[in-house]
Amino acid sequence: MDARAIQTTLSAAGYPVVVDGQLGPKSYSALFAFVGRGAVTPLTTALGKAADQFFIPAGLASPLRLAHALAQWAVETGGYTRMEEDLSYSAARLVAVWPNRFPTIAAAAPYANNPVALGNKVYGGRLGNSTVGDGYFYRGRGLTQLTGRSNYAEAGAMIGLDLVGNPGLVEDPATGLRVACAYWTARNINAAADADDVARVRLLINGGSNGLDEAKRYLARAKQVLR
Repeated sequence: MDARAIQTTLSAAGYPVVVDGQLGPKSYSALFAFVGRGAVTPLTTALGKAADQFFIPAGLASPLRLAHALAQWAVETGGYTRMEEDLSYSAARLVAVWPNRFPTIAAAAPYANNPVALGNKVYGGRLGNSTVGDGYFYRGRGLTQLTGRSNYAEAGAMIGLDLVGNPGLVEDPATGLRVACAYWTARNINAAADADDVARVRLLINGGSNGLDEAKRYLARAKQVLR
């Protein structure tokens, strides 16, 4: 990657980056912020520090691969503003997001703005969740919005941490990015990124096409600086 060109673009966009030709924590932090269309924050700063450690081992060392990764993770984190799933929905929004589970406003009402009840409703009894309360306990966290006991177990095995016993660890930026990079590598998502196949990348991240249009917008944003 042309680090100097990336830094020059970020600096011109108003981000506090030194143009020295060496990508490091501050440059990566600015990249997260730029793609998320926001300012540098404590979260993007922490992610930038982690990126300096985990990006290269995950093969995220080309503009196209990094653009796809940053775009996908931006979808999952609301533009790098959160590391935990927001389960506070109005009844109307619940009907729109989960029409099969909540076919009417009346059916959705008990779960509106009730994150615990909603998590247990929509995730209970699947994704390896088998105990009462698992749905909310193993709600989406991290850059990939890791969800469900079985996925926490898989991710924990990949990085050597007990994420089943301590799912909140995935909210930590360093751990969350480490999980995201391990997930990216295990599913060989770099191959889809190299082909510039955003739909395939989305499928490997999300399991479907939900959020694809948003991923395309973030990808276009990322490519403004990663080219």
